[in-house]
Amino acid sequence: MDVQQALAAIGEPTRFRIMNLLAAGPRTVGEVAGMLGALQPQTTKHLQLLENVGVVDIERLGRRRLACIDRDAIRELSDWLSGMASATPDDDALQQYAAAVRSAGATADIVLERTLPAAPEVVWRAWADPDEAARWWAPRHFAVVRCTVAPHPGAPVELVLREGDGAEYRSAGVVRSVDDGRRIVFDLSPVDVTGRPLFEVVVDAVLAPSDGGTTLRVHVTAAGADAAAAPMLAGLEPGWSQQLDRLRELLQ
Repeated sequence: MDVQQALAAIGEPTRFRIMNLLAAGPRTVGEVAGMLGALQPQTTKHLQLLENVGVVDIERLGRRRLACIDRDAIRELSDWLSGMASATPDDDALQQYAAAVRSAGATADIVLERTLPAAPEVVWRAWADPDEAARWWAPRHFAVVRCTVAPHPGAPVELVLREGDGAEYRSAGVVRSVDDGRRIVFDLSPVDVTGRPLFEVVVDAVLAPSDGGTTLRVHVTAAGADAAAAPMLAGLEPGWSQQLDRLRELLQ
């Protein structure tokens, strides 16, 4: 059955009424016409179209013609619609993001933790090597265009992300401090086309050995956002959460 054709056929007002009438049980073509207040030839054409798309059966019993709903076809439509109604992780993320935008202030203080299935030196390389960082340093549905990072105080940090529609977003800063293999603190603030920070973002990532793997704690603070920057500020927590999930998947 072609779902699109079936829904289009059912959606026509007269055929929609016919489907509701037949939902109660089989009826003759004459009964359907009488209940619609329509001529029988017109009703027959509607029923034939519904039969052609697979949602109605017409049983020809001698001179009588009985129309009934094909319940299996309706169950197929129901399964398709149920699939459309099932929420995805992206739906949940959008709802959380929209709520965060509505409640965003001028600051943020976010702490995220992950237990990662890799030794600390492997996890450290994922942060300190720009080629490795570029493999995970983006939320879902974004691609890394450019990534710059180095484990040295004063080193520049830059991240350029591209969304599916081609829009690009740039963040930049410098490394503030490094405890080699254990901790890195850096600025990574969103910037406008002139390179001016829209508000300040500081990322503090701490690694610790944990049962053959690594416990990663990321503390993100932001300050100085105005109302126009609320969507970016609200996106910090879901964005970093998705990025850390991508890092964990990469390490697995």
